[in-house]
Amino acid sequence: MNVIKSTHLLLAICLSAHLTGCGSDNDEQPGQPVIDRVEEVVFFDDFTSFNSAYWTKETHEAGWTNQELQSYETSQVTIGKDGDKSVLILTAKRTGDNIVSGRVNSKNKKSFKHGKIEASIKIPATANGLWPAFWMMGNNNREWPACGEIDIMEMGDAQGIASATTTTRVNTAIHYGADVASHEQQYHASDAVGSLQDGNYHTYALLWNESNLEIFIDGNKFHSFDITGNSYFNDSFYLLFNLAVGGVFTGINDIDGITALTDGESASMYIDWVRVTR
Repeated sequence: MNVIKSTHLLLAICLSAHLTGCGSDNDEQPGQPVIDRVEEVVFFDDFTSFNSAYWTKETHEAGWTNQELQSYETSQVTIGKDGDKSVLILTAKRTGDNIVSGRVNSKNKKSFKHGKIEASIKIPATANGLWPAFWMMGNNNREWPACGEIDIMEMGDAQGIASATTTTRVNTAIHYGADVASHEQQYHASDAVGSLQDGNYHTYALLWNESNLEIFIDGNKFHSFDITGNSYFNDSFYLLFNLAVGGVFTGINDIDGITALTDGESASMYIDWVRVTR
């Protein structure tokens, strides 16, 4: 979820606040994985309940990282129904000048190295100010960026807001380096085939081997990162889902700029399932 772009020169400093420490069947229905491989399922959660053996609900104050405006509270992470689906729900809610939202991780509970990591997610309308993300960090007890980071999917960035392409513009990145001062990244942002904020579930996948990190959206290859010889991606990585509000990625640092949430409104990110196969 840490993203540095040429238009955000301060982000490298802001992102050092990542102090967490880096420690359904495929029946060709819409939104289901369509990458053809012989697969062994090593992890699967379809969120019929909140499994604390897999997930931790995070709590953080507003401004804790990336100049984000929301605080993270456990109350904003729930299991509920969306039609006939049982889903993990991360809800951002604004009350006056206070915004709360939800974030979960699988640190020290479930971590993975290589294989295909994918999730079926319904993303809310992000503009202006919402920042949903599906990502991973190294489960190795090193601080960011030495832990390594893989951003599979992020939406709602400042350029997408400026160009009115927030519904289609997707960001993916990897971050690494010995410390914040020597932080390096590989970054890619472009438009998906169609809207990913259309009220439907879409599948975001990472195909990971020793030399490449390949990102897929609904089975379509989106980007590939070359990690040949990059030791920062030799460890197992844990999973994260969150719905941030504002901050450097969105280019909105003042609550008055958040039009996606007016006073009394809420917006939710829904995760139908997450699966890891090899």
